[in-house]
Parts: sequence; structure tokens; C-alpha cells
Amino acid sequence: MFWHPLFLAVISSQFMALLLLLAACPAWLNTALNWDPLVADHQQLSLETKAEGASILGRAAFGLSLFSGVLLVFGIANIFHEDIPGAMCGTGVCQAMSADGSTRLLLYNGLLIMLMKLWYELDKLNRMLAQMPLTQISARLFLTIPVVATLTLKQTYDSFAGIRPNQPVDCCAVVYDQFSTIEQATSIFGLGDRMWLIAFIVLNTLLLIVSVALSVSRIDRPWERSALAAITWLWLPVAALILVNVLSAYHYDVLHHHCPWCLFLPEHHLVGYPLYGGMAFIGMEGLTLFILPLFVKHDTGIYPIALNLGRQAAKKIAMAQLLFLIIAVLPAIVWRLRYGVWMSG
Repeated sequence: MFWHPLFLAVISSQFMALLLLLAACPAWLNTALNWDPLVADHQQLSLETKAEGASILGRAAFGLSLFSGVLLVFGIANIFHEDIPGAMCGTGVCQAMSADGSTRLLLYNGLLIMLMKLWYELDKLNRMLAQMPLTQISARLFLTIPVVATLTLKQTYDSFAGIRPNQPVDCCAVVYDQFSTIEQATSIFGLGDRMWLIAFIVLNTLLLIVSVALSVSRIDRPWERSALAAITWLWLPVAALILVNVLSAYHYDVLHHHCPWCLFLPEHHLVGYPLYGGMAFIGMEGLTLFILPLFVKHDTGIYPIALNLGRQAAKKIAMAQLLFLIIAVLPAIVWRLRYGVWMSG
């Protein structure tokens, strides 16, 4: 077992968040079953009080989950490798975990934060309205979160339980060993880097155009929200692949070092945090602006407010995308201007 103090902080934060979620569940369950805003009896007033308390607990749990997620990434990228022989970055830490443990660990943590972000936006919209008409929907969504939080906590423990501090790992050697030829290093899923770069440029253009158009539009066009959400979730994997396989070379000054974790290291100016953080932010905002209006599309009083929140989300997506492009692409442009060629020729 890997009992690092930072790991204890991560798992303690996850455990406290789970306790807060479980403490809020009875109130949300009662609310989901018995909420009736048209009645002003003692039971309804008591439910409203308990629902507000449960909302506070949920927001606190969301904050703790975000904190533990950031702490987890920071530990994997910058801290834990110091206690694992042969590990030089997060790749070595993930290699030291049990089989597929790191993949499930990041997947569960990402899913938990995404669900809690969606609930948080719905709860925020509900609290903007005097009668809180979305309370039952918010309660039902909230009741799914403790299940994911429990799985996340278990997976965090299992992943780190697989680490043997005295067992060396290959770390970055694994990054190079995955390619037996140069052709494999310059292609992704059988397609050359050039094709993926074209897709990256097209998706970035579409993402910027649609997000800006949606953020300034005052007319409700549901297809724009659907298109932006679809483009966002198409852009995410393509951007991640291009970042690791092509653009990271201009940060490392080394070709074909396809390591996502080295971008988090101080020698590379910690650019992994704004890059991957921006991608995660874009993905969550894309999901929010698509799903939030769907929850309230039949309520003419709430729908305009949800649309306004969607416009704000589109504006945030455009700003986060520009930040991502500046940090990710600028080193490549500087290299081209300085040497007259791209690093790959």
C-alpha cells in the first residue's frame, strides 16, 4: 500500500465529500417523493428548510470533490513519482498502479465531477427562482451522485493499493516502446498526423464560430446548442490526441515523446494544468449548456433563464478555447518562425 501523506489528503477529501452526500440524501429522498410547492402546510415548509440544508451540503461536497480531483492530479503529476523507483512523471505512477487502475481512477473522478457540476448548475438555477420549481428534478439527479462517489472512493483506494514503492517501473521508456516504427509514431489509429491536424483545425474553427454565435445571439435556436455540444465533445478527444502526439513536441523540444504527464512538470512550465484544465472546463460547460435547457424546456418562466446561462457557458467555452490554443499552439508557431520549418519537417 502507498501511504503517502498527499494520498491520505486525497482519500480523506473524497471520504468527507461522500459523508456530506450521504447526509443530504434523506432530505433529497423525502423531497423527491413529497415536494408540493402549491401547498403551504407544515410538511412542505419543513421540506423547504431541509432542501436548502441539503443544497448547502451538496455544494460543500462539490467543492471537496473538485479539491480532491485537483489534488489527485497534482500528486500523480508532481509528487508521487519521487517515491517510486524509475518513475520520472505521472506515467510512472500510473504504471505502478494495478492493471488499468489509473484509467478507471481518472474515469470515475471525471464522471463524479461532471455529474456534480451538472447538479450544481441545476441547483443554482433553481435557487434563482422564488418557488424553487426544479427542486424535485435536482433531488432525483442528486440521488445518483453518492453511488458514483462510492465507486470513486473505492477505486482510488484500490488503485493506490496496487502500488509497491520498492518495485521499479519503466516510466518514459514505455512511451517510446509502444512504437516499433516511425510510421506508428507519426500516426494515430492508422491515420497520419496531417489528417488529425486538419480535423483539429476544422473543429477549432467550428467551435469558435458556434460558441461566439451562441453567446451573442438573443434568439432561441436549439440546434445551435446541440451543435455546440456535439462539436465540443468531438473536439475534446481530437484536441487531446493532437496535444500529446504533435504539439507536445514543441514544449519538450523532443519528437515522438507522447507523454501526457510530462506537460505537468516544472521544467515544462506546468502547462499541463491550464491545458487539461481548460479541456475539462470546456467539456463540462458543453454538457451544461445542452442539458440544462432540456430540464426546463416546458416551463416558459424558467426557460429564458436557462438560455441565458447557456449563453454564458458558450462565452466561457470560447474564452477557454482561446486560452488553450495560445498555450498549446504558440510554441509551435515560435519554432516555425525561428527555424523556418516545423519540427517534424
